[in-house]
Amino acid sequence: MNCRKRILIVAGEASADRYGARLVEQLRRMHGPEPMCFYGTGGDEMQNAGVKLLSHIRELAHIGVREALSGLKAYYRTYQSLIAESARQRPDVAILLDFPEFNLRLAKRMKRQGVKVIYYIGPQIWAWRSWRIRKIRKYVDKMLVILPFEEEYYRNRGVEVEFVGHPLLEGFTPNFDRISFLSSRSLDPAQKTIAILPGSRRKEVDYILPVMLKAAKCVLLSAPVQFLISVAPTVDPDHVRSLIQSEFQGDPNMNCLRIVTADSRDILANSDFAFVKSGTSSLEAALVGTPFLITYKISSLSWAIGAVLIRTSMKGLVNLIAGEEIVPELFQNEARPEELARLALEYMEKPDKSAAMRSKLAAVRERLGVRCASAAAAVTVSSYL
Repeated sequence: MNCRKRILIVAGEASADRYGARLVEQLRRMHGPEPMCFYGTGGDEMQNAGVKLLSHIRELAHIGVREALSGLKAYYRTYQSLIAESARQRPDVAILLDFPEFNLRLAKRMKRQGVKVIYYIGPQIWAWRSWRIRKIRKYVDKMLVILPFEEEYYRNRGVEVEFVGHPLLEGFTPNFDRISFLSSRSLDPAQKTIAILPGSRRKEVDYILPVMLKAAKCVLLSAPVQFLISVAPTVDPDHVRSLIQSEFQGDPNMNCLRIVTADSRDILANSDFAFVKSGTSSLEAALVGTPFLITYKISSLSWAIGAVLIRTSMKGLVNLIAGEEIVPELFQNEARPEELARLALEYMEKPDKSAAMRSKLAAVRERLGVRCASAAAAVTVSSYL
Protein backbone atom coordinates (compact mmCIF):
# COMPACT_ATOMS: atom_id res chain seq x y z
CA MET A 1 0.00 0.00 0.00
CA ASN A 2 1.21 3.49 -0.84
CA CYS A 3 0.74 5.09 2.56
CA ARG A 4 0.14 8.81 2.83
CA LYS A 5 0.46 8.65 6.62
CA ARG A 6 2.74 6.36 8.61
CA ILE A 7 2.19 5.96 12.35
CA LEU A 8 4.43 4.22 14.84
CA ILE A 9 2.37 2.85 17.74
CA VAL A 10 3.94 1.00 20.68
CA ALA A 11 2.16 -0.94 23.44
CA GLY A 12 3.80 -3.35 25.87
CA GLU A 13 0.97 -5.15 27.68
CA ALA A 14 -2.60 -6.40 27.29
CA SER A 15 -4.69 -3.36 28.26
CA ALA A 16 -2.54 -1.02 26.17
CA ASP A 17 -2.95 -3.41 23.24
CA ARG A 18 -6.73 -3.09 23.59
CA TYR A 19 -6.61 0.70 23.87
CA GLY A 20 -4.16 0.97 20.99
CA ALA A 21 -6.44 -1.09 18.74
CA ARG A 22 -9.40 1.19 19.50
CA LEU A 23 -7.32 4.27 18.74
CA VAL A 24 -6.25 2.79 15.38
CA GLU A 25 -9.87 2.01 14.54
CA GLN A 26 -10.93 5.57 15.41
CA LEU A 27 -8.16 7.05 13.26
CA ARG A 28 -9.13 4.90 10.29
CA ARG A 29 -12.77 5.89 10.73
CA MET A 30 -11.85 9.56 11.00
CA HIS A 31 -9.61 9.58 7.91
CA GLY A 32 -11.85 7.41 5.75
CA PRO A 33 -10.21 6.08 2.58
CA GLU A 34 -6.92 7.93 3.17
CA PRO A 35 -4.14 5.28 3.15
CA MET A 36 -2.67 4.98 6.66
CA CYS A 37 0.00 2.49 7.72
CA PHE A 38 0.56 1.51 11.34
CA TYR A 39 3.54 -0.42 12.66
CA GLY A 40 5.04 -1.07 16.07
CA THR A 41 4.52 -3.47 18.98
CA GLY A 42 1.32 -4.77 20.51
CA GLY A 43 -0.84 -7.85 20.78
CA ASP A 44 -3.58 -9.68 18.93
CA GLU A 45 -6.06 -6.79 19.07
CA MET A 46 -3.69 -4.27 17.51
CA GLN A 47 -2.69 -6.83 14.90
CA ASN A 48 -6.35 -7.45 14.07
CA ALA A 49 -6.80 -3.68 13.76
CA GLY A 50 -4.17 -3.67 11.01
CA VAL A 51 -0.98 -2.81 12.88
CA LYS A 52 2.16 -4.45 11.47
CA LEU A 53 3.76 -5.92 14.60
CA LEU A 54 7.54 -5.95 14.82
CA SER A 55 7.22 -7.64 18.20
CA HIS A 56 4.36 -9.19 20.16
CA ILE A 57 3.62 -8.21 23.75
CA ARG A 58 4.14 -11.83 24.82
CA GLU A 59 7.87 -11.18 24.37
CA LEU A 60 7.78 -8.06 26.52
CA ALA A 61 5.64 -9.08 29.51
CA HIS A 62 7.94 -8.65 32.49
CA ILE A 63 7.37 -7.15 35.93
CA GLY A 64 9.75 -5.75 38.49
CA VAL A 65 13.49 -5.10 38.22
CA ARG A 66 14.65 -8.68 38.63
CA GLU A 67 12.06 -10.08 36.22
CA ALA A 68 12.76 -7.48 33.54
CA LEU A 69 16.46 -8.37 33.49
CA SER A 70 15.58 -11.76 32.02
CA GLY A 71 13.86 -10.03 29.11
CA LEU A 72 16.60 -7.54 28.22
CA LYS A 73 17.45 -9.33 24.97
CA ALA A 74 13.83 -9.15 23.82
CA TYR A 75 13.61 -5.48 24.81
CA TYR A 76 16.83 -4.63 22.96
CA ARG A 77 15.86 -6.60 19.87
CA THR A 78 12.46 -4.91 19.77
CA TYR A 79 13.96 -1.46 20.32
CA GLN A 80 16.46 -1.92 17.51
CA SER A 81 13.83 -3.21 15.09
CA LEU A 82 11.61 -0.19 15.80
CA ILE A 83 14.51 2.21 15.23
CA ALA A 84 15.49 0.46 12.00
CA GLU A 85 11.94 0.45 10.66
CA SER A 86 11.47 4.11 11.58
CA ALA A 87 14.65 4.98 9.71
CA ARG A 88 13.41 3.03 6.69
CA GLN A 89 9.93 4.57 6.68
CA ARG A 90 9.90 7.68 8.84
CA PRO A 91 6.64 7.93 10.81
CA ASP A 92 4.54 11.09 10.73
CA VAL A 93 3.92 10.65 14.43
CA ALA A 94 4.83 8.20 17.19
CA ILE A 95 2.11 7.11 19.62
CA LEU A 96 3.51 5.55 22.80
CA LEU A 97 1.18 3.77 25.22
CA ASP A 98 2.24 3.37 28.86
CA PHE A 99 5.28 0.99 29.08
CA PRO A 100 7.53 3.83 30.37
CA GLU A 101 10.88 2.06 30.79
CA PHE A 102 10.86 1.26 27.11
CA ASN A 103 8.81 4.09 25.66
CA LEU A 104 10.65 7.00 27.27
CA ARG A 105 13.87 5.75 25.69
CA LEU A 106 12.09 5.38 22.39
CA ALA A 107 10.63 8.90 22.73
CA LYS A 108 14.15 10.31 23.03
CA ARG A 109 15.25 8.51 19.88
CA MET A 110 12.15 9.60 17.93
CA LYS A 111 12.67 13.24 18.88
CA ARG A 112 16.25 13.03 17.62
CA GLN A 113 14.83 11.87 14.29
CA GLY A 114 12.45 14.83 14.24
CA VAL A 115 9.33 12.74 14.86
CA LYS A 116 6.45 14.19 16.90
CA VAL A 117 5.74 12.09 20.01
CA ILE A 118 2.32 11.62 21.60
CA TYR A 119 2.25 9.70 24.87
CA TYR A 120 -1.13 8.06 25.51
CA ILE A 121 -1.63 6.70 29.06
CA GLY A 122 1.12 8.52 30.90
CA PRO A 123 3.65 7.06 33.33
CA GLN A 124 2.47 7.23 36.92
CA ILE A 125 5.24 9.58 37.95
CA TRP A 126 2.96 11.09 40.59
CA ALA A 127 3.39 7.77 42.44
CA TRP A 128 7.06 6.99 41.90
CA ARG A 129 10.20 8.07 40.03
CA SER A 130 8.97 11.62 39.64
CA TRP A 131 12.30 12.74 38.13
CA ARG A 132 11.14 11.24 34.82
CA ILE A 133 9.15 14.46 34.31
CA ARG A 134 12.33 15.98 32.84
CA LYS A 135 12.41 13.39 30.06
CA ILE A 136 8.72 13.83 29.40
CA ARG A 137 9.05 17.62 29.09
CA LYS A 138 12.00 17.21 26.73
CA TYR A 139 10.89 14.34 24.50
CA VAL A 140 7.07 14.26 24.53
CA ASP A 141 5.06 16.75 22.48
CA LYS A 142 1.68 15.84 24.01
CA MET A 143 0.57 13.76 26.98
CA LEU A 144 -2.88 12.18 26.80
CA VAL A 145 -3.82 11.11 30.32
CA ILE A 146 -6.68 8.87 31.43
CA LEU A 147 -7.00 9.67 35.15
CA PRO A 148 -8.67 12.96 36.12
CA PHE A 149 -6.05 14.18 38.59
CA GLU A 150 -3.15 13.61 36.16
CA GLU A 151 -3.98 16.58 33.93
CA GLU A 152 -3.29 19.15 36.62
CA TYR A 153 -0.21 17.25 37.81
CA TYR A 154 1.45 17.30 34.37
CA ARG A 155 0.32 20.81 33.46
CA ASN A 156 1.76 22.25 36.67
CA ARG A 157 5.10 20.73 35.64
CA GLY A 158 5.22 22.30 32.23
CA VAL A 159 3.94 19.44 30.07
CA GLU A 160 1.43 19.82 27.23
CA VAL A 161 -1.37 17.58 28.47
CA GLU A 162 -5.00 16.64 27.89
CA PHE A 163 -7.35 14.46 29.93
CA VAL A 164 -9.17 12.31 27.36
CA GLY A 165 -11.16 10.09 29.72
CA HIS A 166 -10.51 6.46 30.52
CA PRO A 167 -10.71 4.02 27.58
CA LEU A 168 -11.93 1.32 29.92
CA LEU A 169 -15.32 3.08 29.93
CA GLU A 170 -15.81 2.62 26.18
CA GLY A 171 -18.53 0.10 25.48
CA PHE A 172 -18.41 -0.92 29.12
CA THR A 173 -21.43 -3.22 29.29
CA PRO A 174 -20.79 -6.15 31.62
CA ASN A 175 -23.06 -9.13 31.12
CA PHE A 176 -25.07 -9.36 34.35
CA ASP A 177 -26.64 -12.76 33.72
CA ARG A 178 -25.62 -14.84 36.69
CA ILE A 179 -27.89 -17.83 36.01
CA SER A 180 -26.69 -18.31 32.45
CA PHE A 181 -23.06 -17.41 33.12
CA LEU A 182 -22.57 -19.78 36.04
CA SER A 183 -24.86 -22.57 34.85
CA SER A 184 -22.99 -22.79 31.55
CA ARG A 185 -19.87 -23.54 33.56
CA SER A 186 -21.56 -26.20 35.70
CA LEU A 187 -21.64 -23.93 38.73
CA ASP A 188 -24.54 -23.13 41.05
CA PRO A 189 -25.95 -19.59 40.54
CA ALA A 190 -27.32 -19.68 44.10
CA GLN A 191 -23.88 -20.29 45.64
CA LYS A 192 -21.47 -17.55 46.71
CA THR A 193 -18.89 -16.94 43.99
CA ILE A 194 -15.45 -15.33 44.12
CA ALA A 195 -13.63 -14.06 41.03
CA ILE A 196 -9.86 -14.43 40.85
CA LEU A 197 -8.01 -11.99 38.55
CA PRO A 198 -4.26 -12.73 38.79
CA GLY A 199 -3.00 -10.50 35.95
CA SER A 200 -2.18 -10.53 32.27
CA ARG A 201 1.52 -11.36 32.46
CA ARG A 202 2.88 -14.81 33.17
CA LYS A 203 5.33 -13.54 35.79
CA GLU A 204 2.50 -11.77 37.62
CA VAL A 205 0.43 -14.93 37.54
CA ASP A 206 3.35 -16.98 38.89
CA TYR A 207 3.71 -14.71 41.91
CA ILE A 208 0.09 -13.79 42.60
CA LEU A 209 -2.09 -16.75 41.63
CA PRO A 210 -0.59 -19.19 44.19
CA VAL A 211 -1.45 -16.72 46.97
CA MET A 212 -4.99 -16.37 45.65
CA LEU A 213 -5.39 -20.14 45.37
CA LYS A 214 -4.20 -20.61 48.95
CA ALA A 215 -6.72 -17.97 49.98
CA ALA A 216 -9.42 -19.94 48.14
CA LYS A 217 -8.52 -23.01 50.19
CA CYS A 218 -8.81 -20.96 53.38
CA VAL A 219 -12.25 -19.69 52.32
CA LEU A 220 -13.42 -23.23 51.61
CA LEU A 221 -12.56 -24.25 55.16
CA SER A 222 -15.29 -21.87 56.37
CA ALA A 223 -17.94 -21.73 53.66
CA PRO A 224 -19.16 -23.44 50.45
CA VAL A 225 -17.87 -21.05 47.80
CA GLN A 226 -17.07 -21.45 44.10
CA PHE A 227 -14.35 -19.63 42.16
CA LEU A 228 -13.98 -18.18 38.67
CA ILE A 229 -10.33 -17.86 37.62
CA SER A 230 -9.85 -15.29 34.88
CA VAL A 231 -7.23 -16.08 32.25
CA ALA A 232 -6.10 -13.15 30.10
CA PRO A 233 -5.49 -13.63 26.35
CA THR A 234 -1.75 -13.18 27.00
CA VAL A 235 -1.60 -16.09 29.46
CA ASP A 236 -1.62 -19.79 28.53
CA PRO A 237 -4.62 -21.49 30.21
CA ASP A 238 -2.57 -24.68 30.55
CA HIS A 239 -0.05 -22.81 32.67
CA VAL A 240 -2.83 -21.60 34.96
CA ARG A 241 -4.19 -25.13 35.06
CA SER A 242 -0.80 -26.46 36.17
CA LEU A 243 -0.64 -23.95 39.04
CA ILE A 244 -4.12 -24.97 40.19
CA GLN A 245 -3.23 -28.65 40.06
CA SER A 246 -0.04 -27.99 42.02
CA GLU A 247 -1.99 -26.25 44.79
CA PHE A 248 -5.12 -28.45 44.84
CA GLN A 249 -3.61 -31.82 43.96
CA GLY A 250 -5.76 -34.52 45.52
CA ASP A 251 -8.14 -31.94 47.01
CA PRO A 252 -11.80 -32.61 46.05
CA ASN A 253 -12.47 -28.87 46.36
CA MET A 254 -10.73 -28.39 43.02
CA ASN A 255 -14.18 -29.05 41.54
CA CYS A 256 -15.19 -25.63 42.91
CA LEU A 257 -12.76 -23.84 40.58
CA ARG A 258 -13.32 -22.92 36.94
CA ILE A 259 -10.80 -21.49 34.51
CA VAL A 260 -12.60 -18.83 32.46
CA THR A 261 -11.36 -17.04 29.33
CA ALA A 262 -14.43 -14.79 29.08
CA ASP A 263 -14.05 -11.03 29.45
CA SER A 264 -12.97 -10.26 33.01
CA ARG A 265 -15.77 -7.69 33.42
CA ASP A 266 -18.33 -10.46 32.84
CA ILE A 267 -16.56 -12.66 35.37
CA LEU A 268 -16.69 -9.83 37.90
CA ALA A 269 -20.32 -8.99 37.12
CA ASN A 270 -21.43 -12.50 38.07
CA SER A 271 -19.41 -12.82 41.27
CA ASP A 272 -20.06 -11.77 44.86
CA PHE A 273 -16.48 -10.78 45.65
CA ALA A 274 -13.11 -10.70 43.87
CA PHE A 275 -9.39 -11.07 44.48
CA VAL A 276 -7.89 -8.59 42.00
CA LYS A 277 -4.32 -7.93 40.97
CA SER A 278 -3.33 -4.28 41.37
CA GLY A 279 -3.51 -2.32 38.12
CA THR A 280 -6.08 -1.77 35.39
CA SER A 281 -8.07 -4.83 36.43
CA SER A 282 -8.78 -3.19 39.79
CA LEU A 283 -10.27 -0.20 38.01
CA GLU A 284 -12.37 -2.57 35.91
CA ALA A 285 -13.66 -4.20 39.09
CA ALA A 286 -14.58 -0.76 40.43
CA LEU A 287 -16.54 0.07 37.28
CA VAL A 288 -18.45 -3.23 37.50
CA GLY A 289 -19.22 -2.49 41.15
CA THR A 290 -18.42 -5.89 42.61
CA PRO A 291 -16.79 -5.66 46.07
CA PHE A 292 -13.13 -6.69 45.91
CA LEU A 293 -9.69 -6.40 47.39
CA ILE A 294 -6.47 -5.36 45.66
CA THR A 295 -3.37 -7.47 46.03
CA TYR A 296 0.09 -7.69 44.53
CA LYS A 297 3.26 -9.70 45.00
CA ILE A 298 6.62 -9.73 43.21
CA SER A 299 10.17 -10.79 44.08
CA SER A 300 11.57 -9.46 47.35
CA LEU A 301 14.31 -7.56 45.50
CA SER A 302 11.89 -5.83 43.14
CA TRP A 303 9.57 -4.93 46.01
CA ALA A 304 12.41 -3.53 48.13
CA ILE A 305 13.54 -1.28 45.28
CA GLY A 306 9.99 -0.22 44.45
CA ALA A 307 9.13 0.51 48.09
CA VAL A 308 11.93 3.08 48.25
CA LEU A 309 10.68 4.83 45.11
CA ILE A 310 6.91 4.83 45.66
CA ARG A 311 5.72 8.17 47.05
CA THR A 312 2.00 7.58 47.68
CA SER A 313 0.52 6.13 50.86
CA MET A 314 -2.04 4.20 48.78
CA LYS A 315 -1.14 2.13 45.74
CA GLY A 316 -4.44 0.97 44.28
CA LEU A 317 -5.75 3.06 41.36
CA VAL A 318 -9.28 3.01 42.72
CA ASN A 319 -8.22 4.40 46.08
CA LEU A 320 -6.01 7.04 44.46
CA ILE A 321 -8.93 8.28 42.36
CA ALA A 322 -11.27 8.21 45.36
CA GLY A 323 -8.76 9.97 47.58
CA GLU A 324 -9.36 7.44 50.34
CA GLU A 325 -8.98 3.72 50.90
CA ILE A 326 -12.35 2.33 49.88
CA VAL A 327 -10.90 -1.02 48.76
CA PRO A 328 -8.58 -3.09 50.99
CA GLU A 329 -4.96 -3.20 49.77
CA LEU A 330 -2.78 -6.22 50.55
CA PHE A 331 0.70 -5.96 49.06
CA GLN A 332 3.76 -8.20 49.28
CA ASN A 333 4.18 -9.43 52.88
CA GLU A 334 0.64 -8.33 53.74
CA ALA A 335 -0.71 -10.53 50.93
CA ARG A 336 -1.28 -13.50 53.22
CA PRO A 337 -3.82 -16.12 52.09
CA GLU A 338 -5.62 -16.15 55.42
CA GLU A 339 -6.08 -12.35 55.31
CA LEU A 340 -7.45 -12.43 51.76
CA ALA A 341 -9.86 -15.15 52.86
CA ARG A 342 -10.92 -13.26 56.00
CA LEU A 343 -11.80 -10.14 54.00
CA ALA A 344 -13.71 -12.10 51.36
CA LEU A 345 -15.82 -13.85 53.97
CA GLU A 346 -16.41 -10.61 55.86
CA TYR A 347 -17.78 -8.78 52.80
CA MET A 348 -19.87 -11.73 51.64
CA GLU A 349 -21.38 -12.26 55.08
CA LYS A 350 -22.11 -8.55 55.76
CA PRO A 351 -24.45 -7.06 53.12
CA ASP A 352 -24.19 -3.57 54.63
CA LYS A 353 -20.40 -3.61 54.25
CA SER A 354 -20.66 -4.69 50.61
CA ALA A 355 -23.33 -2.06 49.90
CA ALA A 356 -21.10 0.66 51.34
CA MET A 357 -18.24 -0.30 49.04
CA ARG A 358 -20.56 -0.48 46.02
CA SER A 359 -21.75 3.08 46.73
CA LYS A 360 -18.21 4.45 46.86
CA LEU A 361 -17.22 2.53 43.72
CA ALA A 362 -20.09 4.21 41.89
CA ALA A 363 -18.64 7.59 42.86
CA VAL A 364 -15.28 6.57 41.37
CA ARG A 365 -16.96 5.84 38.06
CA GLU A 366 -18.54 9.29 38.03
CA ARG A 367 -15.14 10.92 38.54
CA LEU A 368 -13.78 9.24 35.41
CA GLY A 369 -16.17 11.22 33.22
CA VAL A 370 -18.08 10.27 30.09
CA ARG A 371 -15.71 11.15 27.22
CA CYS A 372 -14.84 8.52 24.63
CA ALA A 373 -11.10 8.37 25.21
CA SER A 374 -10.20 6.75 21.88
CA ALA A 375 -12.16 9.35 19.90
CA ALA A 376 -10.67 12.23 21.89
CA ALA A 377 -7.17 10.79 21.48
CA ALA A 378 -7.74 10.30 17.74
CA VAL A 379 -8.68 13.98 17.33
CA THR A 380 -5.44 15.05 19.00
CA VAL A 381 -3.32 12.60 17.01
CA SER A 382 -4.92 13.84 13.78
CA SER A 383 -3.88 17.39 14.60
CA TYR A 384 -0.25 16.21 14.42
CA LEU A 385 -0.61 14.44 11.06
